Amino acid sequence: MRDPACVSPGQPPAITPDGTSLQRSRTQIITVLSSVWSRAAARYPDISWDLDPDRHRAAFEQVLVEESGCSHALASALYAAMPTRWVAADGAVELLAALAARGLRLALLSNIAIDIRPRLNQLGMLELFDTVLLSYEVGLVKPDPRIFERAVQAIEVAPSECVMVGDSPITDGGAAAAGITALIIPVIDDRPQLAAVSRMLTTATG
Repeated sequence: MRDPACVSPGQPPAITPDGTSLQRSRTQIITVLSSVWSRAAARYPDISWDLDPDRHRAAFEQVLVEESGCSHALASALYAAMPTRWVAADGAVELLAALAARGLRLALLSNIAIDIRPRLNQLGMLELFDTVLLSYEVGLVKPDPRIFERAVQAIEVAPSECVMVGDSPITDGGAAAAGITALIIPVIDDRPQLAAVSRMLTTATG
């Protein structure tokens, strides 16, 4: 999630009770917002908040309020708007479409406690997946091997015939414990770099 537009363009910098400018407060909120989930993971290493919608919301809002000085009302509004800020990684839709066209079965597996299907549909991605598994629905979080096993069972493919593509060596790397090859891609400026893995997958399945 990027700039939450906490102040309207053209507004003069208001002064907050502690004497700081609204612009400074806005900058701090944006800074915390850009890394809100990594900050939440540092607070709650077991990431159990990805199993419960109420705890998921609370983790997000607590980080914002305590680390940026954001109001509870604004934190709640930003949480509600979060899915609308998600965008597909460069080349993701094209890669999924190409793999689906070749008859490969595709699963999306996510640690999250909200339903992301509506946003996937808006991005033109939902129809490309054979199944979507969300941690809060299955009661497991990555890197637990059992959630990867659920995914391969859902698409009826042997683990040895699957490839897991992710951007976290800690959580997505857990696929290896389930017998699944894991490809971990780098993230630069919040954008997963899909180009190399896209070439690998399209070449291997061509």
